[in-house]
Amino acid sequence: MVAAPGSQLPFARTEHLDRQKRLRAALAERGFDAMLVFSQESLFWLTGYDTGGFVFFQCAVVTADERPIVLLTRRPDLLQARQTSTIEDIRIWWDADDANPAADLKAILAELGLAGGRIAIELNTHGLTGWNLWRCQATFGDWCQLEDDGHLIRRLRVVKSPAEIAYIRKAGEICDRSLDQVIELARPGLLDSEIKSAYLGSILADGADMPPNAPIFNSGERAVYGRGVTAPRRLEAQDQLLVEYPVPYRHYNVKTEWTILFGAVPDRQRRMYDVARETLARMTELARPGTTLGAIFDAYADGLDAAGYRASRYGATGYSVGISFAPTSMDVPPMIYAGNATVCEPGMTLFYHVMNGDGDTGLAMGVGHTLLVTDCSPELLTGLPDELTVVS
Repeated sequence: MVAAPGSQLPFARTEHLDRQKRLRAALAERGFDAMLVFSQESLFWLTGYDTGGFVFFQCAVVTADERPIVLLTRRPDLLQARQTSTIEDIRIWWDADDANPAADLKAILAELGLAGGRIAIELNTHGLTGWNLWRCQATFGDWCQLEDDGHLIRRLRVVKSPAEIAYIRKAGEICDRSLDQVIELARPGLLDSEIKSAYLGSILADGADMPPNAPIFNSGERAVYGRGVTAPRRLEAQDQLLVEYPVPYRHYNVKTEWTILFGAVPDRQRRMYDVARETLARMTELARPGTTLGAIFDAYADGLDAAGYRASRYGATGYSVGISFAPTSMDVPPMIYAGNATVCEPGMTLFYHVMNGDGDTGLAMGVGHTLLVTDCSPELLTGLPDELTVVS
């Protein structure tokens, strides 16, 4: 049975068309004739198009007027493009030793009468490698005027629609159930990778997508790291395990962060936990309309600095979450760092975390949750246990 074109859209067709209208208006307002969309997150939000083929050369041309979107992609993505998106005009470039899809893209722009035009190009994306950007620049030359898009679609995506929020709430429910399973399984003698497998098994059996990036399940001396590492490690009777991971539902992500301790808890580490929870609570209370992300960072920095942890705190403490494809679950910008003037608005979804890895003592602590900015107090989309998890 062959699915009809556009039959697998993630949202109502009218919502996708409204997003396209908003983008065209923004292009016209900025004096652009068209935009080259390379980001898979942008394509999913704008049209519903769902694929991993963005790792190759793939681009959609969106004009500032009402002409149909044109997608340039490879043959393996043709049917997905037809069935998961609103795009009807799909062009194929073919693999060959001398293939240059940038030349195919230029031909599409010429067909649309865009020679000499101002064209925004989406640069901050894993869908446009340096090599492919170089091919575009070398092929286009001064034939048209390519300009940085300035995160145009990303900024349109920061405030979520009710339909998007419903997906994110679903991801949050799956995330909470997975954290319960992770905590229940954690015990000395297991590999930390076995705990990681419980997370993956839980979310996939619960209807989530494969996460866009590897999670952090760092134990022992590696718990102070801010990124995941290779090689599993066996948990000991006296140990620590820091977990931070994404959960995506229909590509909409939430994240959680928690620390599980084993054996006797040093007073110094219990204090790290108390400071982290208190700081996270202050940051969360600030997640209201009108507050800047810079002010939220200040609450984080002040909380850790006052407790004597200035040397181990980070330069950013959270970020926007939403649509994410590999290799990251961070839907940025915006990020929460000092001086960020971005103002909280209802409909924004943010991941806050307080991660404190003390390289001198080897002790780690991390707590974090995802929230939704509303008209009043924030709505927590992922929960954390009330007390520090200690496995004896």
